[in-house]
Amino acid sequence: MSTLSGIALAAVWTPNPNHPLTLINFFGYLMLIVGCVITVTGVVATVLISRGKSQKKWGDHLVGPFILAIGLVLAYFGVRLF
Repeated sequence: MSTLSGIALAAVWTPNPNHPLTLINFFGYLMLIVGCVITVTGVVATVLISRGKSQKKWGDHLVGPFILAIGLVLAYFGVRLF
């Protein structure tokens, strides 16, 4: 590695001490996005199951809110990570 390429690299990448570059931020954003997608899926499942015309047991009505709760928990922990 020549001295010139080392200088160019140092000029391009300067770490900010107030925002360390870690994978925690990446996983926080990832958990937030996945949690939001699962939350929307839970809302859609709740609405579609409640609109169904067939005979359902009481356990069938818990599927949508359970998926919704899992999505909210994932989104909460995603926000807490960053």
